[in-house]
Amino acid sequence: MELDIISYNNLSGASSTASLKKLVAAFFEKGIAGIRDVPGFQEKCRAYVAVAQQFSLLSEKIKQKYAPDRDTGATEGYELGAEWFKNKEGEWQIDNKKASFYAFIKDNPRNKWPLEVDLKTPYIALGELIFNIGKQVLDLIGLNASAGINLDNVIGYGRMLHYHKENHVSSTNQNWCGAHFDHGIFTGLIPAYYFRAGIEVEEPAEAGLFVIPANGNKFEKINAVDKSTLLFQIGEFGQLALHDQVYATKHQVQKTLGDIERFSFALFYSAADDDRIKSKSVLAKDTRYVDHMEQDGSISYKKWNDASCDRYRAINVTPTID
Repeated sequence: MELDIISYNNLSGASSTASLKKLVAAFFEKGIAGIRDVPGFQEKCRAYVAVAQQFSLLSEKIKQKYAPDRDTGATEGYELGAEWFKNKEGEWQIDNKKASFYAFIKDNPRNKWPLEVDLKTPYIALGELIFNIGKQVLDLIGLNASAGINLDNVIGYGRMLHYHKENHVSSTNQNWCGAHFDHGIFTGLIPAYYFRAGIEVEEPAEAGLFVIPANGNKFEKINAVDKSTLLFQIGEFGQLALHDQVYATKHQVQKTLGDIERFSFALFYSAADDDRIKSKSVLAKDTRYVDHMEQDGSISYKKWNDASCDRYRAINVTPTID
């Protein structure tokens, strides 16, 4: 699938009307779009990836020091293989090769930064850049006060993504990340970086980000080889807020066998916990909505978020990196 891309320079000014139409069409038809010409974006990406590699080389024992205390409701820090999604047969399958490091954007006292490497500086710099541009895009496509989303209250939540190499031909999981929808409002993504023995390589033909277009029924690979392009896709709460004017983007990350690993970064846009909407979307029939809505049919973002995390958080997981 070819990615619809607009220039950052056309997000405002005389060219913004045409760009808006292209953005809306891309999100409506494909669920994903790209922004190029973002000042400093590629440099910030590479600075982040370099430090993410350094962090990935730390021992698992050291990295586990920065694991979140789930019993207290914390999510910030390092995790490996902590999510599951249903495969094509409807069976729950753990993303056992996917490592993450979560942190709020902007920086927050709850963030749990490692002491061994300076992950914080490039992580926050990249996250804030994506966060600010994404809010402009949200406003352009109508995910703003008119849809019950106060952009001043929107929260950014970053996720370092490190997909470990897969050497087992017999692995039953064909994906680095199983098929799913992001449950928030919106998601910003950087193009992925691939490495073999620490040396950057091109994305393998069989690997990468695959999405089901909003007007389609099968996964298609997103061609995002241009490292200067920032990607955005729709989350489920965005679909709820816009009453199905746009649909959340179903996506997965397909892996390659061998000694290749993948690094990326996602920035999730969440509403404030107390923000609530009353949706006419088909998603309002989901049990996450039905079981947690108020008497007037509305739901708070916190209840939607908590129900979503409960559904996809793998239980009784023992991290493994073999």
